[in-house]
Amino acid sequence: MGGAALGAIGGAIAGNAGKGAAIGAAAGGGLGLLGQRRDRMEADDRREQTSAQQQQSRQEFSRAYGVCLEGRGYKVG
Repeated sequence: MGGAALGAIGGAIAGNAGKGAAIGAAAGGGLGLLGQRRDRMEADDRREQTSAQQQQSRQEFSRAYGVCLEGRGYKVG
């Protein structure tokens, strides 16, 4: 249920449905913004984690490639 609807119900109980709806709508909008911020932060965390995993994979590949080349007699610096 939307914030305005919940606010209207609460306001009706208190005797002023219009004021309750306005307060509920404002509170609902604020909560929506907080949810969007949390979603962006989680997406940033996932990107950082993915980047770190990719970097680790590249390093492991480079080490394995170097060992392979050294095993075939090449010098790896």
